[in-house]
Amino acid sequence: MSLRPQLRPGAVAIVTVLALLAAAPVADASPTRCKSADLRYPFQPGGPKTFGVFRLQVTNGTCTKAHRVARAWMAEFELELILGRVRLPRKVAGFSFTSLPPNAAQTYRQRGRKGRTTVRFNYVVPNG
Repeated sequence: MSLRPQLRPGAVAIVTVLALLAAAPVADASPTRCKSADLRYPFQPGGPKTFGVFRLQVTNGTCTKAHRVARAWMAEFELELILGRVRLPRKVAGFSFTSLPPNAAQTYRQRGRKGRTTVRFNYVVPNG
């Protein structure tokens, strides 16, 4: 009499597949769209809010964090403009920013990363 448990070939295949699935890396989460209407401003008082942050997205993070980072980036960029320099911030709130190729006139596309968290947005500036 044998004390070894007998495994069926189907059970071995299931155990193997489950082990492979557990070891597979998890794919990155899809980006979450966040509201950014309060990060926009009009060209003239009372006009439509057509400038500022648009298309705010975050991956592996919260909209609150994305909003805070976009607001900080916007404040630093606008301070540089007031001082007469067009200089895009590269480090804001611990995020490292990269400029992406523009997809529209007067638009700076930005991607900021900190660890696994990524924040993306378009910043539209007036030309006047």
